[in-house]
Amino acid sequence: MKILCLGSDGMLGSAVIPTLEAANHEVLNTDITLTAHIWLDVRDPKSLDVHMRSFKPDVVLHLAAETSLEVCEDKPDHAWTTNAIGTKNVALACRQRDVPMVYISSAGVFDGQSDQAYTEFDDPCPINVYGASKYAGEKFVRQLVPEHYIARAGWMMGGGPLKDKKFVGHITKQLAKNPGTIRAVCDKRGTPTYSKDFAVCLESLIQTGRYGTYHMVSPGNVSRYDVACAVVEMLGGDANVTPCSSAYFAADFPAPRPPSECMRNMVLELEGNQTMRGWKDALADYLRLWQ
Repeated sequence: MKILCLGSDGMLGSAVIPTLEAANHEVLNTDITLTAHIWLDVRDPKSLDVHMRSFKPDVVLHLAAETSLEVCEDKPDHAWTTNAIGTKNVALACRQRDVPMVYISSAGVFDGQSDQAYTEFDDPCPINVYGASKYAGEKFVRQLVPEHYIARAGWMMGGGPLKDKKFVGHITKQLAKNPGTIRAVCDKRGTPTYSKDFAVCLESLIQTGRYGTYHMVSPGNVSRYDVACAVVEMLGGDANVTPCSSAYFAADFPAPRPPSECMRNMVLELEGNQTMRGWKDALADYLRLWQ
């Protein structure tokens, strides 16, 4: 297929693009970064229209987003413009040309009050600007594009030393400095998502024609503390991982966060397409990039 990828220069794109190309898809990579292959801003409908007309994609993969919870809280108009209106622009462009759309969403659309892992059949109820703007994007996609895939990811890990700005990358870099103590939050739980496995599962899914909403995570129910302990155990080192509450990091990360972002790949399981490895196996594979 010819796939137009929007926001290809981030952590997820670094896994998705090679996977798509290895499967012999023709991919046009676009982003707003200085290193982007082709510049395209989803907030600019004219820019989007130019590349939709010239490339004539079979599928549009929408990865572009503002993912920082703190930036979204501090600059809500920016968050809504990027995550909601930007997605609406993409959805309208796909609708006008009858092109299927793939939208990447987040566990952040849930409020985290459930003691069970969220499935695709649970109703979203976001508690922060990031989650609300991503959920608004979901609604635009459902309203405007009949043939769509919405794939929700959990706690992302991937990108390697160059692009991993998430939790696993942070802990790994701390460990390399041989700190005496690594503090990690134990009062929030979630499901890790390995970008490599996500990419493989997504590529397989978009060939099925089974449109809809999917959770796509590396199965598990863990805290940040659990993940940090696993990283230290797998990489070795003398660091002491100490559990702490979210309040310890409140000054640096003030945005409200759900107490649980655990998800289950229920639809993938029921349809026989669940290929995501468990979080520990996925983490072990990922950490080989750091050794």
